[in-house]
Amino acid sequence: MLAEVANYANDAAAVEKSLRLLQAFVQIAAGTTSSVTDAKTWNMARGQFALSRRYLRLFKWIDFSQASTITWTSSPPSSRRVLATAKNMLLAIYFFMEMFCITNAMGITTSSFLTALQHHALQVWFFAISTSLLLTTHDYLSQNMSSATLASDLVLDCCDILIPGSAVGWIPVDSVTVGIASSVSSIIAGQQIWARVQKEAKDKEMRKREKSMRKVRFDKGTKVSEEEEEEEELSEKEGKEEEASNGVVDGSVKVLANAAGDGNGGVKKRSKKA
Repeated sequence: MLAEVANYANDAAAVEKSLRLLQAFVQIAAGTTSSVTDAKTWNMARGQFALSRRYLRLFKWIDFSQASTITWTSSPPSSRRVLATAKNMLLAIYFFMEMFCITNAMGITTSSFLTALQHHALQVWFFAISTSLLLTTHDYLSQNMSSATLASDLVLDCCDILIPGSAVGWIPVDSVTVGIASSVSSIIAGQQIWARVQKEAKDKEMRKREKSMRKVRFDKGTKVSEEEEEEEELSEKEGKEEEASNGVVDGSVKVLANAAGDGNGGVKKRSKKA
């Protein structure tokens, strides 16, 4: 269990959703407390959680820019390709605009231009979620995905759209309702990220085991081949030594035979002289 929690905690998206859930909880607490001092404390905590999330998604626009390009180029021409590309492109524009407003969020600047830019960025986010709702509806009518996945996506979009909608004044809801909707969407998204992270960790472990097994088999094969080469070299060496020793023995035998022949011949010659 600790390993699974560690896998989840090491994922940037999981950390962002966890902080988002905490932000939703303190937002609910700030909206339900009757104490002005407590409300100020909860709102301060909410601002810190929101700021920490901004750091994690500072360059998120790059991911959605690449996703929009991949969706447009890899998918066949269809209405779904248009909706999916528009969704990713709008999210890329939103995160790109929000990136420049980080100094206002940090309290370094109080630029009215950046405040207006943040407002327009939230409007773009609203359009992105609206496009996502259209995409989910299209998938439901086309039956491109499972009903459970479509239901989760629909709940996520319906909850998330309240955040920018209330911030820009297009959806009149209070902060407690927004906090509840944000907590629900954060829990659902967190469950999806949990499943993805654990699957990736399991696949990584399987690949690691397969790699280690291949390495062991390769090492064993290398050792076997080296032993065979050593045995072959040893046998060749012994064969050469044996051939060399046999040659010396054969040579000695020939010398002895010649000597014996010469001796016999010498005896015969001496007998003739005699």
